[in-house]
Amino acid sequence: MTTEFEERMKALHQEFEKLSPEERKVVKQKIKRVNVLTSRKLERMKHDLLRMETKRAQLSLDDDPKELAELEDRIINKKREFLKLLSKAKDSCSPR
Repeated sequence: MTTEFEERMKALHQEFEKLSPEERKVVKQKIKRVNVLTSRKLERMKHDLLRMETKRAQLSLDDDPKELAELEDRIINKKREFLKLLSKAKDSCSPR
């Protein structure tokens, strides 16, 4: 499961352009200034992703493949939403 999950995550990151940590910080600051609601939504999604990743680690130790597969699918979907929102916000925030 984990190798398939890692491959899907790599494919997801390749689908969306990769931002360096500095660029991501600048985009987040611009989003926070321009649209507070989008900023809060991004933070909430990030928190949900971290929570699901923790649960994934616990399930991988418990050897429950069905529940682990379902959780990995949810993580991939949530990560896709997060990256879409971040890239959309990046495009809408013009450089100043």
